[in-house]
Amino acid sequence: MPLIDMPAYLDYLLHRLRAGGGTVEQRRLASLADVGPTPVIVNCAGLGARDLAVDSELRPIRGQHVVVANPGLTEFFSEDTGTSPDLLCFYPHGETVVLGGTAIEDEGDLAPDETAAARILARCAEVEPRLSHARVLEHRIGARPTRSTVRVEAERQEGVLVVHNYGHGGAGVTLSWGCAREVSELLASK
Repeated sequence: MPLIDMPAYLDYLLHRLRAGGGTVEQRRLASLADVGPTPVIVNCAGLGARDLAVDSELRPIRGQHVVVANPGLTEFFSEDTGTSPDLLCFYPHGETVVLGGTAIEDEGDLAPDETAAARILARCAEVEPRLSHARVLEHRIGARPTRSTVRVEAERQEGVLVVHNYGHGGAGVTLSWGCAREVSELLASK
């Protein structure tokens, strides 16, 4: 659920990384060996871990949310929809409201689905009528990497310590700080 304003949170995390002397390098990897000479790799590749870690258990759950201009909402709403892939929630974030959503297993298409968006808007407007005429600002689509259990473990591959940390599904933010601590402990113990 997008309870957290993810763009703002990711900016905050990036600022903390850079303030601590860290840098970000983006590139495509066909294998972990493509990283180059290094004593340690922390694999937080999400769905990319299917190929990088050869993990066939990892699969996507497609999530779609609609972001609208805030018509004056200040309270969050979330309803348990059971096992339905159609979620019902809305989260005000200042000038915007994130409406949710979908959770479709084994689907990773990142193109907006207009039919799903219309259903999201209709479900949310039924609960909160002020949303019925809210201006759509954007669609947020993601493929949440999931597996039966989160993978946080260390192994040696060709002399390199590889610590895997992926498969959190829709609980990535919730589990992130605890998993980061566990990764740190694994690194310290090796």
